[in-house]
Amino acid sequence: MEASPLSKAVGFDVASLRKEQFRVTEKWTWFNHATFGPPPRTYVETIEDFAHKMAGAELPEGAGLWGDALDRVRAKAAQFFNCDVDDLAFLKSTAEGIGVVALGLDWRSGDQVIAYDQAFPADVYPWMNLASRGVELRLIADRGRQRFDVEDVEALMTPRTRVVCLEMVNFGNGFRAPLAEVARLCHERGAWLVVDATQAAGAMRVDVQEFGCDVLVAHGYKFMMSGWGTAICYFAPHVRSRLGVPEPGWKSVQKIPPPSLVDYKLDWAAEARRFEPGIPDMMSIFGTEAVIDLMTSLGTRQIEDRVMEYGAEVTEALEDMKWSVVSSHRNAERSGIISVQREGVDMDQLNHRLQERYVACAVREGRMRISMHFYNDRSDLERLLDCLPD
Repeated sequence: MEASPLSKAVGFDVASLRKEQFRVTEKWTWFNHATFGPPPRTYVETIEDFAHKMAGAELPEGAGLWGDALDRVRAKAAQFFNCDVDDLAFLKSTAEGIGVVALGLDWRSGDQVIAYDQAFPADVYPWMNLASRGVELRLIADRGRQRFDVEDVEALMTPRTRVVCLEMVNFGNGFRAPLAEVARLCHERGAWLVVDATQAAGAMRVDVQEFGCDVLVAHGYKFMMSGWGTAICYFAPHVRSRLGVPEPGWKSVQKIPPPSLVDYKLDWAAEARRFEPGIPDMMSIFGTEAVIDLMTSLGTRQIEDRVMEYGAEVTEALEDMKWSVVSSHRNAERSGIISVQREGVDMDQLNHRLQERYVACAVREGRMRISMHFYNDRSDLERLLDCLPD
């Protein structure tokens, strides 16, 4: 299979990666990573090896598995997100990570949370659920722009704003939020910035120090291509000290394992693992480690460059065919997601036709969503274009 000419520009061989790692390319043109990212071979082999050893009782016992091994993966994830290892917890989903803040903060009636009115429900429902406690959810109005500015956030802030919750990349229109600017605004006003990076991690570099966010959550089953069940969650030290533990368990305390399991002392761990109530899904976490290793070997900056250049190529090709790309064209606001529409085209019917020809996209809010990754090549783009109406 011919490699895209972009592959040499970013320092890795796309054709070889497709053949060696991504079995999905044997049948599909996969432009649906914003729904589900098919895992690479290294993930599959790691999971199979784990299951085989588990069946034969060949895994390390006790803390050798969920202690030492978990610490190793946590250290790699911390490097991937550019944070301290103590700042990371492994939870099950985006909503669970955001729920730690929603359920753990000492809310008072009249407090406020700000979110985007085009956000994924997992970034909205945890805050709506606080209405009975007198917490007001204020929504940034999109007004058909498919983006927003820092000024839109500032206009909604009051002295009672405690949290601003944003997607790093919006699930529908692909808008990449100005996180660093919003973080500075939040900290000037005494609020926290909570970030959902699920539609970014794996395709875009995620650097919590650069963003300045207080909390960041990234479930791995989309652009991280590491299946369901593991969300890497960053909680800054000043956040941990002010949050309650909404779901306490035996691993939430300082001494693990304790000298005696029946010597009960509710002494919370200082690290973010205090929010892990029990042993997480180790099979999923080992698979996530394999994907982190792969992406680290390729280079996260190189991956982002590849995705951005490929996205520009897709955008240009679609606009040449008179499709309207509604996603932001501003370079700092682009991502691995492109949202397109065309007058007179029934998107659901088109999506059905694409699936019949093994081209995977998605329809979101009445528009076609194309979500690409670093292993997509020119043949994928040509196959997509061949399926679209003239």
